[in-house]
Amino acid sequence: MYLPFSNIPAPMIRRRPGLTLTLAVVAMLLGAGPGIVRAQSDNFNDGNDAGWSRYSPLGALGFPGVFSFPNGGYRIQTTVPTGSAQNPPRAGSLRQDATYADFYVAVDLVNWKDDTRQAFGLLARIGTPGFIQTSGYAFTYERGSGVTPTSGDTDISRLTDEVPEGLGSSSIHLNPAKDYRLVFTGHDSFGVATLEGRIYELPNTVTPVLTLTVTDPAPYPSGFCGLVIYDNSGGTGVCDATFDNYFATDREPPRFTLVDQGFNSLKLSWTSSAVGYKLQSSPSLSPASWTDDEFIPVDDAMGNFYAVVDTTIGNKFYRLVKP
Repeated sequence: MYLPFSNIPAPMIRRRPGLTLTLAVVAMLLGAGPGIVRAQSDNFNDGNDAGWSRYSPLGALGFPGVFSFPNGGYRIQTTVPTGSAQNPPRAGSLRQDATYADFYVAVDLVNWKDDTRQAFGLLARIGTPGFIQTSGYAFTYERGSGVTPTSGDTDISRLTDEVPEGLGSSSIHLNPAKDYRLVFTGHDSFGVATLEGRIYELPNTVTPVLTLTVTDPAPYPSGFCGLVIYDNSGGTGVCDATFDNYFATDREPPRFTLVDQGFNSLKLSWTSSAVGYKLQSSPSLSPASWTDDEFIPVDDAMGNFYAVVDTTIGNKFYRLVKP
């Protein structure tokens, strides 16, 4: 899982091959020191969902979820309509190896069934997952009523016993010929949760095409993160969405900026509030071979660390790592 934080094309977009770059900047959190929650990531290139707990609440009723890995993605489907608006088709998958209070969770949306009214996206602070008992929050894209060429919206919802209660929504239409990144964040202050959902049109991971922010005065305190698909057609639809490059942690990773200084040099910089990170580099991503970089970051006394990179070295990838 790689999170590019510059305007350079993201190297992990899979549906439209042919993207090239001479230098990429990537950042991720690894490991865990005292008081730091370990990050989770999965690019599904291994063709399995080891580490995930499949969420198929209607499986015992004959309406299971279906999970597959086309082209290194994670496809989640429902099988047949239930015919019940009170019990619509739904499925998902959770990472239950870490519990988050504050959270940052992201995933790429690389394919979906665009002729069905369905919702799909990210889950956070999920507790007691199961049939008519799941609690937590969801940030989802909903294909829209009537499935017109421009219909659709995003929602942040509070889940109580699997029933969603909308906390906020914003209209947007996602083009099925494009790829998107969904980002969901949350933190509490004085007993109130602030939840934010963002959508980026890949490969641009700098400027979101949508930002939705809501609050919840009686928040769920913590839980698991993961993925969900949900029928919004009244129980008559079949859901189908494919995800990739999942990443979750307890805080948003620091963002690189990149400036061409001329004379075959680039300046990489990031906020000096990101204390304790190491700069690492690799000549390739397939396979990656990360090593501590020889550049020692410098504090510019203006709130940033920076390192100067020689562009004559050929392809090279950089990341920040929290030991």
